[in-house]
Amino acid sequence: MEVKTISVGPITNFYAVEENGKTMLIDTGCYLNQPGWTLKAVMSGVDLSTVSLIVLTHGHMDHAGGIHHAKTLTGAPIMAHPDCDTFLKTGKFTWYVPRNELGQAFYDNIAAPAPVDVPEAVDIDIPVTEETDLHPYGFSAKVILTPGHTLDAISVVFDSGEAFVGDTVLDPFGEGICTFAVLSLDNEALKESGRKLLDAGLQKAYSGHGGPFDRKQVEEAYLNLVDHNG
Repeated sequence: MEVKTISVGPITNFYAVEENGKTMLIDTGCYLNQPGWTLKAVMSGVDLSTVSLIVLTHGHMDHAGGIHHAKTLTGAPIMAHPDCDTFLKTGKFTWYVPRNELGQAFYDNIAAPAPVDVPEAVDIDIPVTEETDLHPYGFSAKVILTPGHTLDAISVVFDSGEAFVGDTVLDPFGEGICTFAVLSLDNEALKESGRKLLDAGLQKAYSGHGGPFDRKQVEEAYLNLVDHNG
């Protein structure tokens, strides 16, 4: 298995995971407000002909903003939680709720929401409403539901322990910290999602922002979340 990190902007990541001649694209980044930016150029190190599955961790513009382009370039089916459909059809998404002081600081540094200009509505080909085995798709992994940051959040966990977690675990300012989502629609669900990721065998967490983080870092962040809402 080979993981290729694709960076868009200073701290936003999405991933191409190659295994057995196939590639899973996890999130698609966001092309907005970057003249001359194209998904094809950013993914120049990825053989697009091998992309056989696109998984969206949640329906926010910095994770799913390039989905129309990814679908057009690869023709691969899209796997996502059904609640991601609103973003894919209209560009609208649920606004953020700060969970703690760090979340408030992050919130204060981002602009008010506006619908993303969706070039064309995109359908979810494979809706995920429960834990889903990806072995039938050619990948030694599973998808688990990890709500909290958003209610449509999912994560991909490989048998070897590599976990692709979207914004469930992140470094919000690129300062080398590891924390659970500082913006959260459901704090109790976020705590449960942290436990589910650890129980699923997480050894390394690949985040949409910062990282990757090793298991010890995630365990410490989880204890801080549970004990201090940190």
